Amino acid sequence: MLDLGQVRCFVAAATELNFRRAAALLNMTQPPLSRQIQLLEHNLGVELFERVGRTVKLTTEGRIFLADAIRLLNLAEQAETTVRRASKGKTGRVRVGFTGAAGYELIPELLAAARQALPDIDVVLFELISVAQIEAFYANTIDLGFMRPVSSRQQLEMQLVAEEPLVVALPQGHPLCAHQQIELKQLNNQPFIMHAPVQGKYFYDRLMGIFASQDVQVNIAQYIDQSPTILSLVRAGLGVSILPSSAQRFHYDNVAFRPIADVVAPAEMSMAWRTDQDNPAVNAFRLLAIEHFANKQRAGPA
Repeated sequence: MLDLGQVRCFVAAATELNFRRAAALLNMTQPPLSRQIQLLEHNLGVELFERVGRTVKLTTEGRIFLADAIRLLNLAEQAETTVRRASKGKTGRVRVGFTGAAGYELIPELLAAARQALPDIDVVLFELISVAQIEAFYANTIDLGFMRPVSSRQQLEMQLVAEEPLVVALPQGHPLCAHQQIELKQLNNQPFIMHAPVQGKYFYDRLMGIFASQDVQVNIAQYIDQSPTILSLVRAGLGVSILPSSAQRFHYDNVAFRPIADVVAPAEMSMAWRTDQDNPAVNAFRLLAIEHFANKQRAGPA
């Protein structure tokens, strides 16, 4: 095993070809420098210098070893820098789960901010519905999640990062399209495309609670996991639905959106992480995200 101190002494002497100057360069006296080089030569089993009087020059073995010695010192310095940056969360890998709704604006903007502030952190993305992110936390396959706030057996911290209003999705030509806003009571007995009770638990619980509070009876035609499929069924005229306003970015033809006239709590998006998480890169990315969303909230709508 090579001693980096000995290698450093050799490189200095090989560069200066003068032990006195090399010793001064390393802030040491000449005898310890000479001793370190002798130990290195003994360990390698070769002579690295030819000593003629007060002058020295590299042997053939010394010239061959010099290039590798310089690379070795550079790698050691790089490794030291890398581990220090990693301890401060400046480098590493962060596995991020996100819902489809978060993928339109929230995640791209956050990644752009991270590229500027944390360029050496590798972000790996996983598009997952909220309940699947809970399972991913349990399996330790994601470090952060951007999801609807749902209950979990995992010990997760959650912080609200965004809110968006709910809107009614209607097939083009539906009688309710004549209204600029939709009152919830107008959905009474309408065929309704509902988020699935398990996979879409957040919206299922939210909408069923809203309907119950307004004494609205909906005729559930289908339970569906994902918003794009819900919109496809609405476009086919199989029912109406209530979705977060970001669903309008799918740009489905023959689907009309109307705001809800009643006072309805907005859909929430939260950032989640495990309470026992201790990865410096994840902590750095999470703190950046908190600052990013706080600044966005202070700035208000564009």
